[in-house]
Amino acid sequence: MDSKDAEPTFNDVAEFVRDWARLPAKKQITPDTQFERDLGITGDDGDELLQAAQKRFKVNFTDGDNGVRTIFKLGPNEYLFNSEGFPSPFGGGGIITLFSTPDTNFTVRAFTIGELCVAIQKAPPSDS
Repeated sequence: MDSKDAEPTFNDVAEFVRDWARLPAKKQITPDTQFERDLGITGDDGDELLQAAQKRFKVNFTDGDNGVRTIFKLGPNEYLFNSEGFPSPFGGGGIITLFSTPDTNFTVRAFTIGELCVAIQKAPPSDS
């Protein structure tokens, strides 16, 4: 980002993801690039990525009425990443998935870098 107060562009977010995930420069990243399918980022790694994005872009995905479900437009029982067995503040199924009844429907969204960019742009600023 050029200015401290400038809204991050898609390229800013893509560069952040590339650096965070240590992706090779030749790996193409588009707004439709999916974290799980295309980059193999899931579970705890997905949660860590979102926490790092909050810190890097100085936003808060879990602030008050604009919590993670609102910011990422998650439906009931919809999550951003597959679970590794523990509850997540960023939408992993975790314990709920392990102990849910067989008729409970959980879905994991095909979460993209473009969606992360929009969420960062819409999220409220963090206090720090």
